[in-house]
Amino acid sequence: MFNKTIALVFALSAAAGSTQSATAAEASAVPATIIVYRADEAVKTKRLKLDISADNHNLGTLRANNVVVAEGAAGQYTLGTSMAGTEPLTLDLKPGATYYIHTDLKMRGSRIYVSLHEVSAQVARVQQPALEGAI
Repeated sequence: MFNKTIALVFALSAAAGSTQSATAAEASAVPATIIVYRADEAVKTKRLKLDISADNHNLGTLRANNVVVAEGAAGQYTLGTSMAGTEPLTLDLKPGATYYIHTDLKMRGSRIYVSLHEVSAQVARVQQPALEGAI
């Protein structure tokens, strides 16, 4: 079974409904979605878990065969992990857009290397076929 963790990056205010067309302010209130997943795991790294954060706000714990789904307002965010030496990934979120982040764990000797890569939806579904059911 594929597990999923859902987190809200920031509280979003709900716009009052009206019969008029959506304004630019209402359009920007639509949250962006970030989906962080793991794929191509080696035997050595499957037991590892790491915390995912956006601008030092914890989004959830990412384990093997797990995905973290976060929603937040449009803007610029820096993603990182709890593992030392992780290169942060800066995303410029657009309202209503979905961003797929592949978390790549490598172990060389006793050192662990973590990298975060933004990928397209098609690449994410090829790398992690079970991702479709987790969203």
